[in-house]
Amino acid sequence: MRCVRFPKSFSLLGLTFLALTSCATKQDAKLPASLTPPSDQKMILQAMGEGVQTYACEKNGDNAYIWVAQGPVADLYDGTGNALASLVKGPRWSMKDGTAITGVAVVASAPAPKEGEDIPWVLWKGGDAVGSGSLAHATSIRQIHTRGGLAPAKGCTAEKVGKVTKVTYTATYQFFAP
Repeated sequence: MRCVRFPKSFSLLGLTFLALTSCATKQDAKLPASLTPPSDQKMILQAMGEGVQTYACEKNGDNAYIWVAQGPVADLYDGTGNALASLVKGPRWSMKDGTAITGVAVVASAPAPKEGEDIPWVLWKGGDAVGSGSLAHATSIRQIHTRGGLAPAKGCTAEKVGKVTKVTYTATYQFFAP
């Protein structure tokens, strides 16, 4: 497994988050069992993501105005602070080495410990990887230790339908392969 140590140059949110991430932390033992990849898979990469969750103001079927998730945009960082990969709506992770993988199905989701502040923790089943680089054999992707990223609680009104807002977040992304 490749363990990523995070640089000191992250934002304050990232620095706060830094204390929660490392290889084989005791906190990982506290993960909900539902977020455990199949037993034949081992972690091959762990990296910190820092970016935004995008939401659009829409009117739903109940004639209420709500913020609807449009997807994330984030960078994942290696141990030297360099961008290792990008994450875009899909979700799709694209590595600098040319490998890419898409989360094709949510296997499980669990509320973050601070459910009212942070986006959920998620385990995705990975689709066919593109390329022959570091994620070529990845079959599961886990998002944990999230901070921020929730839709605004207020502000979506008839006058703001179509308006897009971006909310910063951080998360640890772990990639697993047989």
